[in-house]
Amino acid sequence: MSKKNLFVLVVLSLLLLSSAPAAQPVEAIRPCSESTRIIFVRHGQTSWNVQHILQGNADIPLDEVGIAGAETLAQELADKDIDVIFSSRLSRAYDTALAIAAPHGLDVYIRNNLREIGLGLYTGYQGGQIPLETRIAWSTNPDFILPSGIPDTTDLLEPQFVEGIWFEGESLNMVVERSWHAGIRNLAQQHCGENVVVLAHGGIIKIALTQVYGLPVTDYSQFSVPNGSQTVLEFEPDGSVVVLEDW
Repeated sequence: MSKKNLFVLVVLSLLLLSSAPAAQPVEAIRPCSESTRIIFVRHGQTSWNVQHILQGNADIPLDEVGIAGAETLAQELADKDIDVIFSSRLSRAYDTALAIAAPHGLDVYIRNNLREIGLGLYTGYQGGQIPLETRIAWSTNPDFILPSGIPDTTDLLEPQFVEGIWFEGESLNMVVERSWHAGIRNLAQQHCGENVVVLAHGGIIKIALTQVYGLPVTDYSQFSVPNGSQTVLEFEPDGSVVVLEDW
């Protein structure tokens, strides 16, 4: 190619670039000028709740009591003003969410970051079966990560729910980041001024409460969050979050 032809091509390219439409800026989420409510609901009872087995991300279904409890919740919330419903992907939460959504004709949207704390190798264990040094590290160090892997089912009460399944282990700070910052805070921003029902798990709701009250995340076990209970958080326009007794 001659130098003259090359020069013409360069000039044409510059002209085309200058006439191209400008890229549209990404619109940031605007601060919310209204109060937004996140209504945490813990899923109904499972057989592992009764046996004090650590469920983590094992997909344990509702038992008969849990199914009845979900229907009771549906009746209690039937007259409430609910704008949208989100749920953990685990069936014990999702099935509870479906029962609540039915009287309102609402869909249930799954958010993976609402899943329970990842217990890794200790999924399906009872608390006392976890090595003492691991329990101490977990309760004192928010950056201690439980080991991931396939649980040893030798001494487990119901091994069929975890046998051959790989489970991720997490630290408490990892759970805060994905469930509180990337999960609940984002939902509150995206649904400004609305009543948002979130079906989640005991560990996730307790960890959220440590963030609201400004406590170390390692203090999460001090809170009591029974199956089927409601924990109502109100996100205020000034950025504060308060716990309501009712809504």
